[in-house]
Amino acid sequence: MKANVKSSPLQKSMQQPTITGADRGPRPAEVPALKLETLQDTEEEDAAVKIVPGALTAMSWGSPASTESKQCFATEMKDSIKNQVSAVDNGVSLQLRYRVQTQRSPLSSHKPNLDSSHFTCKITAQTNYNQSDTVRPNSKMRDAEELTEDRKLQAVIEQVMVDQLSRAVISDPEQNAVSVSPTSVPPRYRRTLHHTKVKTRMSLTENILSNKLCFQARILSRCGREACRKLIGFFFTCDQTLTVYEYRNFGKNRWNALPFIARGLYLNRGRPYCLQDISQGAELRFCADGPHLPQSLRQQPCLTLRVTDVDDTAKGALLTQFGETLLHLSEEEINDRNTLKEIQGAVRDRLKGHAVRNLINLGRDLQNLHLKSDSMQKKELLGRSLMEQLCLTQQDFEAVWRIVSRRAEGRVHPADVMRAVTGEMSENRKAIFLKVYVKLDPNKTGSIFLSDIEKFYRGKQESDAALEADLNPDFLTFVRDAGKLTKTVSYAEFEDYYEGLSLEIPDDEEYINNLRATWSI
Repeated sequence: MKANVKSSPLQKSMQQPTITGADRGPRPAEVPALKLETLQDTEEEDAAVKIVPGALTAMSWGSPASTESKQCFATEMKDSIKNQVSAVDNGVSLQLRYRVQTQRSPLSSHKPNLDSSHFTCKITAQTNYNQSDTVRPNSKMRDAEELTEDRKLQAVIEQVMVDQLSRAVISDPEQNAVSVSPTSVPPRYRRTLHHTKVKTRMSLTENILSNKLCFQARILSRCGREACRKLIGFFFTCDQTLTVYEYRNFGKNRWNALPFIARGLYLNRGRPYCLQDISQGAELRFCADGPHLPQSLRQQPCLTLRVTDVDDTAKGALLTQFGETLLHLSEEEINDRNTLKEIQGAVRDRLKGHAVRNLINLGRDLQNLHLKSDSMQKKELLGRSLMEQLCLTQQDFEAVWRIVSRRAEGRVHPADVMRAVTGEMSENRKAIFLKVYVKLDPNKTGSIFLSDIEKFYRGKQESDAALEADLNPDFLTFVRDAGKLTKTVSYAEFEDYYEGLSLEIPDDEEYINNLRATWSI
């Protein structure tokens, strides 16, 4: 009777079926053969691993490899090194060739195209793709911003239509003007259903409100909280009324379109606003006593909005539909525009080379004017500052003051006079500038921390021809000097710097690219 002899795990492993190279697919000719029997451990170990030929998974402890194995291994290594060197000389990487070979199906019989031109084209295409990846995020980001703006506009339009159509005809204030004789009206008269009109004169429908012109605007203010408000306005051609809404975010995922200026008929120099008044760069003035305005704006003499964008296609269609003729300016308005244009041109020529420094000093003088309560004293100090910083003559100052006072109907703000003298950057430049400011002040507090400026600033990107060290201050030098006490820079100071830089760089594309590169916008 034979005794039961238990086989060791090593013997079981040796009894497993052998794995041949055919199971793994063909080996490329350029790859050297892998002979595991020639491998050995270091001499510091007590024993070496010996691999049994023909059984890849079989392992046993044995003696080190022989000298013949070492010579065979050295020969194989020399051959493989020669193959690699020749492959590099031919411009073909061994790694790329092996990658192409492994991508082939094992059943395919044709040889792969190993021509060097094939890999050169592939490497060139890969390089171009990587270069396009560096540019692609900016384009994707801009596309996402445009999509977000379109969604905001559509949301505001829907909210406006809901607000204007939500009041039923029965609750129209015109219903109270019933044709009942005063003698027959009781002391506590209540309108009944018999005295209610089916349709009032001011009742609106969605078809009537569809004839509207949409435009975007911003507030002319030196306060960052007010200047960064997102305003969207609507002009209704049915009754020449307009309304302005504000798009506000409450947190990350909550938004709302709130009325900013109630729908009504507003006058411009004694006449109602018309379609011709709504154009890019135009100014719309309102009384600062509106029910939806914040308390900070009610303290101003008047509220001035600058139209930043208009749907010109819709405007042209409305002008054609309603047959509205072009609005001809009066001779007085034409003379005022020509006078301001001439003064601004002369001032910009004098500021060439030191516009940043002079506008910063002028802005600080304007900040001190807010402490003065007397309007005559403000006018005197403002005129003195403009003559000193901008070399403005007394005659030109009086002409500018008269024009601004006529436009604002006597309610003159010193900042309006400054903008009338120096002019402002174009709306395309202003849009990029506001993006930069909102990036640095996302909560719209009206000031920027120096730490945030140093965090996002990407070096000195200003044009060397525009900013010279002896005339205009460096940006970091300017902000550190402005925030040396409070460690913050106000919106007005930040705007003054880039308004001066705008005067130094005449090309819009160069200025916009400058800001995008400086702040990674």
